[in-house]
Amino acid sequence: MSWEDLKNKNATELAELLSENSNELRSLEFQAHSRQLKQVNKINLVKKTIARISMLLAGFSKKK
Repeated sequence: MSWEDLKNKNATELAELLSENSNELRSLEFQAHSRQLKQVNKINLVKKTIARISMLLAGFSKKK
């Protein structure tokens, strides 16, 4: 997901996306360990998305 798309979401949507991406990361890591995942770079992309979402959520908490 792009940075611009993430910036336009509210805190509840970001929290939901964070949960979904965390589950996806767990699944991808399990597939990588069992050698079923061919595109291992997806793990890094999901990690970066999680970091972006976390940064945006931290910004929401500072505004309050």
